[in-house]
Amino acid sequence: MTEQSSYRVVDIPLDRSDEMLDVDGWAFANTAQVATVDILKGVIDWDRARGIEVADAAVAPVGTMVAVHSSHPYEMRVPGGGTVATSGLTWVGVHSGHRRRGLLTRMIDDHFARALARGEVVSTLYAAETAIYQRFGYGLACQSYFYGGGRGPELREIPGSDDLRLELVSADVDKHSQIVRDVLARVKRPGAHATIGDPLMRDLFIDPELWREGAEQLRFAWVSDAEGPAAFAIFARKLGWTNGAPDGEFGMWTWAAATGAAERRLLSVVLDLDLVAKVKMRNIPADGPFVTLLKDIRSAQFTVRDNIWVRLLDVPKALAARSYGADADVTVEITDKQLPDNAGVWRFAIAGGEASVTRAEGPAQVTIPTQELGAAYLGGVTLASLADAGLVTGEPAAIAALSAAFVGDQLPISPVSF
Repeated sequence: MTEQSSYRVVDIPLDRSDEMLDVDGWAFANTAQVATVDILKGVIDWDRARGIEVADAAVAPVGTMVAVHSSHPYEMRVPGGGTVATSGLTWVGVHSGHRRRGLLTRMIDDHFARALARGEVVSTLYAAETAIYQRFGYGLACQSYFYGGGRGPELREIPGSDDLRLELVSADVDKHSQIVRDVLARVKRPGAHATIGDPLMRDLFIDPELWREGAEQLRFAWVSDAEGPAAFAIFARKLGWTNGAPDGEFGMWTWAAATGAAERRLLSVVLDLDLVAKVKMRNIPADGPFVTLLKDIRSAQFTVRDNIWVRLLDVPKALAARSYGADADVTVEITDKQLPDNAGVWRFAIAGGEASVTRAEGPAQVTIPTQELGAAYLGGVTLASLADAGLVTGEPAAIAALSAAFVGDQLPISPVSF
């Protein structure tokens, strides 16, 4: 048997979930504890879980699961406020004993083909290791700030913000999932989830006591305005003492706000809770209200992190889903090793905020690898900057026109990790 035929791609039904968790344990150096197994099974979309098992007894017992992945379907917000059908790749892992055999490539190919068959024209992911997925055409479309600082950073006033209703309670997915959905439906920033499925929602609220390491149970805060829920946060504190003084830590990993007033109201409260000395918060857009409203920007200990990685699966449909800030008419050569239907020369005819992408003849004015097209897709990374780095090539005037068209009004961010 060839190495390729020594393995076969299969569905992973719920009754093989223990095998999926075992492979995940090898890939991410962890072992699911008995008390958490059923919880973990609830955050995977089993209709979309796929794996690779051994087909050759010379390799390992036939049927042994050695690689796994799944995905989350959602509508992702794009420049202009519209959405695009998206497949969020997740739970990717290869058993340590079967690496370097092309299994990850087979899984990515399978993911691309199945997403396209479902009409999902964009794939996204959060990368455990950033170098891995670039070879499959994923581009870093969002950079974000991670905030580590002291309690209660002082924020400038927004009229009416302090009057908005805020509630603090213990987190409960059954009680609060609709609030999360209502807020996300109002968030127009590119990269955000406009919709979210039940498995991913359960993942946001996952909170086994074994994982808390002395922290409190997850808490939930939300802000309401005249239109309904306008901001939410899922967070927890961990109490500590140093020389008799409180030295607690606050961590907030999932949050979103639809308006600046709601964001200020939310953060002015949850970042200033009693007995906390250190605050940690992620997925902050560099141009977001929190950064803009900080009175002392120097006191904020910001670290730049990668956020969402984007891969276009169907170039014409993906580009037609978003809007554009300037007109351009440019021929573009796209290079795409994994999806040859995307490769070749295209005419990008952009007018009145809309794009028509059709096949073209002859030499192209601009050459864009698919990784760079994914990076620029949400409007936060300019084609001009990619050209300065030598990653996009071609006629300077054509690059400038296309770059101006692709720039968005807001930097993108994905507030939901998966």
